[in-house]
Amino acid sequence: MLRDRGTIKWTSMMLPEHLTQLKQDLLDVSKIEKPSLDNQQIEEMDILVSEAMSLNKELKFQLYEDGYVKELIGRVQYLNYEQKKLHVKD
Repeated sequence: MLRDRGTIKWTSMMLPEHLTQLKQDLLDVSKIEKPSLDNQQIEEMDILVSEAMSLNKELKFQLYEDGYVKELIGRVQYLNYEQKKLHVKD
């Protein structure tokens, strides 16, 4: 019966540059496009945030940043309409 070294025989053929490129490609594949919201969705979110702020409830936000979605859980402190910012205490 033939004894095979499995993946060990292939790892020596990979250059460090290839490994870094493969890792970068895996990261690029998992990126998503920036989602867009219509006016109705924005209005619903505004109502939800206002209610949570008045009742001091926690909200779970999903933030888009550089192709990835991050989650943030916290209470809304105040809204800054001039700068279009939402201040959250996590």
